[in-house]
Amino acid sequence: MKPSSAIDIIRSSQDYYSRLFDDIRKARSSVLIQMYIVDEDNIGLEFSSLLIKKVEEGLAVDLIYDSVGSISTPSHFFDKMAAAGVRVMEYNPINPGKRPGPFSFRAMMRRNHRKLAVIDGSIYYLGGMNIGERFLGWEDITIRGEGNVATVLQASFDNIGRRGFARPKGPKFKELETKRIQVCDSRPAFQNYPIKKMHLGAINRARKRVWIAQAYFIPRRKIVKALIQAVGRGVDVRVMVPDRSDVLIADLAAWIPLRRLMKHGVRVMRFTGEMLHSKITIIDDGFVTTGTANLDSMSFYWNLEINLVIRDTDVVSRFSRIYEDYETKSRVVDDLEPEQRSWIVRMIGAALYHYSWIL
Repeated sequence: MKPSSAIDIIRSSQDYYSRLFDDIRKARSSVLIQMYIVDEDNIGLEFSSLLIKKVEEGLAVDLIYDSVGSISTPSHFFDKMAAAGVRVMEYNPINPGKRPGPFSFRAMMRRNHRKLAVIDGSIYYLGGMNIGERFLGWEDITIRGEGNVATVLQASFDNIGRRGFARPKGPKFKELETKRIQVCDSRPAFQNYPIKKMHLGAINRARKRVWIAQAYFIPRRKIVKALIQAVGRGVDVRVMVPDRSDVLIADLAAWIPLRRLMKHGVRVMRFTGEMLHSKITIIDDGFVTTGTANLDSMSFYWNLEINLVIRDTDVVSRFSRIYEDYETKSRVVDDLEPEQRSWIVRMIGAALYHYSWIL
């Protein structure tokens, strides 16, 4: 297996598209993609053309996209790929005519929020980056790696394949975990919430620091309490969020937990550069988790998500330097800032946070 210290941390969408597309061009056996958003623009069209070309070369090519995430993308975009031989699956369709079973609110809440590519069963990309021009310039993280972790990630397609196209079962996740890299795979149907438990356990064990950078930070009571208790143990707790994200209701709801955390000594920062879409939690000097999950109820309880847990001091050091670079483009939130917001904005934020289990 490729050493965890040799994994590549990709920060720009431009670099991500360049490297992903190049690896797809070089693929020799299979290209498997799960993507929350695939837009029909120049980048999306190049992406679809590549997948069609690989099918024409005789490769197995699968694309699973989310019905809600890609709701603005016309169906003919995906139909063209399917007609060419790409095995295309629309995850959890919102169109009643496409659904395999009866409509239910609970079922509709389950989304595939993963952004994952596995190429030839040996190369993987996992992180926060979707496919589309609108994401160019965003501050985000995607991991590119090779080795057994790719095989573990490839197995995640089998869990969805039962609803669409079949594939031989891959090895169980625990069989391929290593001491340095673990895959934390969240599937809401099992209701064991591993990504939430992973974050909670790591925060509770923190002795030196907890540094969080999140696009949509709307944690519920247990995570908030764990962060406050960490401050009480003398842990350096920092939370970074976008100055303004692309989801206004998430920004408004986030003020409720942020305000409480600030009152208990958590350093809260707002990233003032391009949209911060990263999902990073650094614990002490030997733990970092990153992937597709936000610190919110949708990621914890509803969505299909995948995070990597990396226990490698070199990788943690690299993520720490990225975080410190983020800080140079951020401002610390003043204790009075939440109180200076109008009462109606605070009331809306409180209402949104109350119902944040569906945000």
